[in-house]
Amino acid sequence: MNKKKWTVGSLIPGMETVREVPVQVVEEKKVDKTAPVVEIRQGSVSCSVPVKSGVILLDGALEQGCGIKYKCRKGTCGVCTVDILSDSDHLSSRNEAEQKKLGQSAKRLACQAVMK
Repeated sequence: MNKKKWTVGSLIPGMETVREVPVQVVEEKKVDKTAPVVEIRQGSVSCSVPVKSGVILLDGALEQGCGIKYKCRKGTCGVCTVDILSDSDHLSSRNEAEQKKLGQSAKRLACQAVMK
């Protein structure tokens, strides 16, 4: 079945018509309920990130579909700054980039915090 949407451009000879693109359904990630998790929040976005040793917190959050903002991944811009709501003991100590950017704040840079 060919559904056709008419646009101003489609009325001009030689112009392509707009095609409908099927919507893709994204599978919900399954979280292992027995594994420890780090709860994070950035503004109004909160999520649970299962602890995977050696994985950067930002990567773990994005893998879970958590919509946190980030930019440079180097610890310089501060866009990925998050509040750690629980289980901060599963994260590496703050590195120099975090100390420089955040000072004594309890927040963390998701791109610099490594899960252990």
